[in-house]
Amino acid sequence: MIKVCTTELMRETDRHMIEDIGIPSAVLMENAAHAVAEVVLNCGKSGLCAILIGPGNNGGDGLAVLRILAQEGREAVGILLCDPQKFKGDALLNYTIVRSLNLPLTDSLDPIERAAVIVDALFGTGLDREITDAKQLEALYRSNESKAYRIAVDIPSGINGNSGKLMGDAFRADETVTFVAMKRGHLLTRELECIGKLRVASIGMTDEAHEDLLKREQLIDGKAVHALLPKRKRVSNKGSFGKALIMCGSDGMQGAASMAASACIRAGAGLTRAFVPRGIISAFAAIPEAMVLADDEDIVDRQLDWADAVCIGCGIGNDASKQYKLERTLKCGKKAVIDADALNLMAVERELLSLLDENHIITPHPGEMARLIGSDIYAVLGDAVEIALSFSKEHGCTVLLKNAVSIIASPDGRIRYNSSGNPGLAKGGSGDCLSGIITALLAQGLSPFDAASAGAYLLGAAADEALSLLESRLLTASDTAYALESLFKLKMME
Repeated sequence: MIKVCTTELMRETDRHMIEDIGIPSAVLMENAAHAVAEVVLNCGKSGLCAILIGPGNNGGDGLAVLRILAQEGREAVGILLCDPQKFKGDALLNYTIVRSLNLPLTDSLDPIERAAVIVDALFGTGLDREITDAKQLEALYRSNESKAYRIAVDIPSGINGNSGKLMGDAFRADETVTFVAMKRGHLLTRELECIGKLRVASIGMTDEAHEDLLKREQLIDGKAVHALLPKRKRVSNKGSFGKALIMCGSDGMQGAASMAASACIRAGAGLTRAFVPRGIISAFAAIPEAMVLADDEDIVDRQLDWADAVCIGCGIGNDASKQYKLERTLKCGKKAVIDADALNLMAVERELLSLLDENHIITPHPGEMARLIGSDIYAVLGDAVEIALSFSKEHGCTVLLKNAVSIIASPDGRIRYNSSGNPGLAKGGSGDCLSGIITALLAQGLSPFDAASAGAYLLGAAADEALSLLESRLLTASDTAYALESLFKLKMME
């Protein structure tokens, strides 16, 4: 998995490498500049490279890139968008070297118009205020209007390194080169198109203890999920892969139950039982692999005893009988996915929140999360990571906060992010499929944190697989469930 960190942890990492390990700060800047220069030289665009140079270390990186490109014989010019008298430390060192070598520096924006490549070294991840300087904004505007290939240093200028918030305007990069680890802002920004292709470059080394700190937050990738998936022995049977109970659906919401059950089956559960209202049993005629049973309240405990993992909430409504089933599920000691209407019930009957524990995964979207914490959706979107982590620690459960980039938080403080998927998932039923996939993985023995992580990735990866055949506007949740089959075949062949 790919490491992700806050800007505060990145500053501490820099300090650690400089003061504890003994790597000179100028060496770290030089290594960063070489990583950026390598991208410039290999991006396939010949001609002038214009480098936007701002204050601070980001500008220092840009000045070092200018020198390295000159060494390689590449035409390049630095555009100063700050007062060079205010350079300090390594930025001042590189500015002095550039001036001593008489390399091209200008305060004119005209080179942007004829540039083949533009490097954004204006602001880095530490930007915490809106960009208001007229010339800097004009430079961003001209760069974004240019047909040049655009490369951002660390993070596109104008995007907050922690929250991803847009700070006035942002450089729209084709490629971003960041250092040591991804930053939260790369993932959380609503301006994901500004990031472009993201490359993480190593610029130094840390010790084992500090490396563990950097692994507390990670981006899920296919290789990691492949390692998490339970291995299926050749000599096995349906009992080898767990029993999943789907307690979903209501009159008029039969699709929620059937999609959750279908995804659960395709994600590998050995036995899947749908415990649903009698009136929607006919909806399962198209899913012969699922066992279907009418949800008589008198046999709830018997069904929970049978199951290895439970999914409750998708389309269940909020009547009193559903509240009883939810309470029994939370108390039964089995691993469970709590989704949709079950979350809304918990937001109203708040004493149910006290029943959450390490066996449980809640899968809210931002609106459901807002109701659970008694806040509003804007507050959740504004501080999504800390809200998910705080709820997870307070209630002892795994939180999968769904969004374009989903956040998975563990009570022990670990955080994972998932960015797989495409806009085709922005349709009803996708959450039901996700709950079914996670339930199947729980039934097969994964921990709640690993099941939520792998399930989020697989839903997105399956949607991407389906999108190879369908445009996103045509993609439905059922297509995603069907694509799971081919996706798992590919995984098992690796």
